[in-house]
Amino acid sequence: AGANGASSQSGYMGLGSESDVHGNIAAKQLEFGAGTIVNGYAAGINQQQGAGIHITQGWQQWNNSQFISLQDQLSALSQQLQGLGGTQTNLQSLNNYTGNGGLNVFSLNPVIMAHQAINLFGSADDTFVFNISQWFMMDGGGIFLHGINPNQVFFNFHSQNQAEEYTTLSAGLFGTSNIQGNLLAPNMFLQVGDGATLNNTRILAGALQLNIQTLIPPPSAQEPSQVPVPASILLLLPGLLLLTKRKR
Repeated sequence: AGANGASSQSGYMGLGSESDVHGNIAAKQLEFGAGTIVNGYAAGINQQQGAGIHITQGWQQWNNSQFISLQDQLSALSQQLQGLGGTQTNLQSLNNYTGNGGLNVFSLNPVIMAHQAINLFGSADDTFVFNISQWFMMDGGGIFLHGINPNQVFFNFHSQNQAEEYTTLSAGLFGTSNIQGNLLAPNMFLQVGDGATLNNTRILAGALQLNIQTLIPPPSAQEPSQVPVPASILLLLPGLLLLTKRKR
């Protein structure tokens, strides 16, 4: 969470009590609920800790220029993904969709779902991009990947907050849902409610509130086998690899 803006929520990350994050976190303003565990490092400018916090690799003091650099990278990646366009559809219609063995791009607007499961099938050679310009609200159900590398699945919230205001419904509101893949929203706010299942999930947002118990990122990215890939997707791969190294 590293967005710039006048709002107190820009660059803010709040972790609910007893959150268990299996990876590194970074935000300008970090707030830890009581009993939070971070199995990695925590980086930021300012922090507020509850009781019984445990960060296995300790605290890293970052400065504003580091967040500006990270934010620029995330914004560039988001713009590249947005430039891919995609077939206009709704998420429900993609249930039981099988990837084409390469680049699969869709434009979703809006996503409002309750207690529905979306199953996507494919191989390690598939890359899925979902470009989202407005709301993503989900409560129950989820998005399940079968044979697809979650490192190559992007939910790209490419809009920007009006007047740099970060509010609880700016981009995504996830209740008791199961979400897999990369949630990319460099200029938006994501709110993940109690009971959400975030296994094979990575969140790269301008600001976020995580009222969760456990978040597990995807395993280390592996090189896909050689398949024809549009030139546009090649532009995002160096940035993606850089971000992966930074997140580690």
